[in-house]
Amino acid sequence: MDDHLFDESQRRVKSGPHVEKKLNAAFVRAAGPGRHADGGGLYLQVDRSGARRWVLRIVVRGRRRDFGLGSAKLVPLAEAREKAMELRKVARSGGNPKVRERESEGRATTFEDLARQVHERKFKDTKHNGKHIAQWIKTLETYAFPSIGDLSVADIHQDDIESVIDPIWMKKPETARRVLQRISTVFDHACGKGYRARGNPATGLRNLMRKQQDKPEHFKAMEYLDVPDLMRKLNSSNSIGAAALRFTILTALRSGTVRSATWSQIDLGESRWVIPAENMKTREEFIVPLSLSARTLLLELGERRTKASDLVFPSPKNPQKPISENTMRKLLQSHYAGATVHGMRAAFRTWAREIVEAPDDVAEVSLAHAIGTKTTRAYNRSNLFQDRETLLEQWAMWVSGELEWFADGVDINAEILRRSMEDT
Repeated sequence: MDDHLFDESQRRVKSGPHVEKKLNAAFVRAAGPGRHADGGGLYLQVDRSGARRWVLRIVVRGRRRDFGLGSAKLVPLAEAREKAMELRKVARSGGNPKVRERESEGRATTFEDLARQVHERKFKDTKHNGKHIAQWIKTLETYAFPSIGDLSVADIHQDDIESVIDPIWMKKPETARRVLQRISTVFDHACGKGYRARGNPATGLRNLMRKQQDKPEHFKAMEYLDVPDLMRKLNSSNSIGAAALRFTILTALRSGTVRSATWSQIDLGESRWVIPAENMKTREEFIVPLSLSARTLLLELGERRTKASDLVFPSPKNPQKPISENTMRKLLQSHYAGATVHGMRAAFRTWAREIVEAPDDVAEVSLAHAIGTKTTRAYNRSNLFQDRETLLEQWAMWVSGELEWFADGVDINAEILRRSMEDT
């Protein structure tokens, strides 16, 4: 072969991976969301949260695999390229880059980046309780990230976590406990991924902290004697918020469950509301007996219903969404300062015990509280339906101001039977 042609061929064809090195340090710091190629299978992955990490895509034993090389905050571009080259060599020699990758990824992953990954994974398919989902990461942003957010998850020790928790342990005891629990969850994930060889540094820390003096805070509840007066005030309003609050009181359920109620869940003919499992805190289907007052309210709302939404309590601004969680709270507090919607359940529970002396299991199941095993709960909820129906009808009579039926010597059940006969 002609020497000139041989030299040209060597210049055109290079052996080994074609590493182009497209990125630079300035771009790594400023790049927007997405996956940005550096060449040779090395990518900068930028999440919507702003977290950025290195990913290497190579072929291992005939299969395409992705390997994380750590956070871009801890691993500069040059080091990421070196790590990528090492793993390529391991793969070409027939070895398993996964072992080497896990050893280094833990040292190159910050607590903040892993916490955000855990948060996204933990709540990926969860729509229930959006407020809790937001608070989960917000508490870490406020209390943990400033101190340990940029530290490697492999290098964090128990005293690092204690420095986060100690300043708020006595001042904000409940918040401190939640922060500690969420930090522990992140490190459980780190251990499971093989990022740490020394276990979860948050384990056992609570037992080493000072004894907290706080008492559990309960939702402020109205006195059950005041509920009839509240209902009279709500009855004078035609707002969707007032209707939702009335229905919440009549059914003694959580406001979130009421806000997500749809007409397809309501069976007025059978006087029941079948709530799907995903709308319940217990994650089990729940059937609510509808009192005469509750059915009357639904009939009134049905006359105002439009085809724009299946929601029973749609937002006036956007019928495709339920009313906001603050709507009922603000309305309630405009009449009784400091009262909470959730506290209405406590008023019902106290009334059930003190006024009608309802059996505990009937009252608790009426509140959709989990009692006993899953099998026991399924049995009780089906066989206590009539008992709960009677209790909620009595509650409806009470909140409607028909207090005379609760005097000694009056047969309330006979009145309930009479009304049910008239209703049918």
